[in-house]
Amino acid sequence: MENIMVWIWLAVTVIAIVVEIITPELVSLWFAIGGIVGIAFSFIPGLPWWGEIIIFAVLSMILLLSLRPVLSKYLKRKSLATNVDRLIGQDIRMITQADFDNLGSAKIGDVVWSVKSENQSSLLADEIVRIVAVDGNKLIARHIENAQTEG
Repeated sequence: MENIMVWIWLAVTVIAIVVEIITPELVSLWFAIGGIVGIAFSFIPGLPWWGEIIIFAVLSMILLLSLRPVLSKYLKRKSLATNVDRLIGQDIRMITQADFDNLGSAKIGDVVWSVKSENQSSLLADEIVRIVAVDGNKLIARHIENAQTEG
């Protein structure tokens, strides 16, 4: 039975690694580590297969519950900013009006963007607004206090 358990733990490890690669949510990584430990424990003579399963389950859950939150926060902090993030804070001129029911539009460079109001108020055509966020392919904008429009 010990020889079979080595292959079972190897299969568990490989499957967990493949699942982690497909869905990088830091969930199955801990089961892969548990599988590696399971391989090591399968070489201990006299350790029953159910003991290996208990060690695998306990270790995997401890790693999942203790290390995943820490690593998730660390990896989120290290995310890369995109070029679109540079648009935040820019002032732009609206081409078409944005209101509660409709998206407006504004041109930045050669690209026409959909614009949505931050607080569902109307952003008028030809008004200068400030970009405060990017949501998918839409810019979120707000009124600029005392903004003067150019004629």
